[in-house]
Amino acid sequence: MNKAYPNMNFVLLVEGREAACKSVRAFEQEAEYDTIQEGGINDYVHIRLKPFSKSITFQMERYRTANENGSEELLNVGTALKQDMVLMVSSVQGDFKNPVAQFTFSGCIVTGKHYSELEAEKSGLLTETITILCERLTVTGP
Repeated sequence: MNKAYPNMNFVLLVEGREAACKSVRAFEQEAEYDTIQEGGINDYVHIRLKPFSKSITFQMERYRTANENGSEELLNVGTALKQDMVLMVSSVQGDFKNPVAQFTFSGCIVTGKHYSELEAEKSGLLTETITILCERLTVTGP
């Protein structure tokens, strides 16, 4: 029997440090293929993998907070991260020693930021959505 895991227990590591996230938006890895039709009387079509032409893009949303420890902002637009970004998903809140899924993003560059709307008539928290472009995605888990 397949077991479904909750999607609310996750942590994102940026340069080895936990990044507070409100959400991580859907991401995908996509491959393109060429089809080659055989000649003559055969009705066969061969499918061949093309070289990858699309990079992996994902977005993380977080609340905008004061930089408490005085360190420089790790996710400025144009920043090429030195270490892999790691997204770990756990079935138990706060326990990431044995994640049910781990997504490792390699070759990451921050390509954009979007700030939430400011509205005087209703309260809310300022959020920023950060767009990150990656070269590779590796998925591991049980």
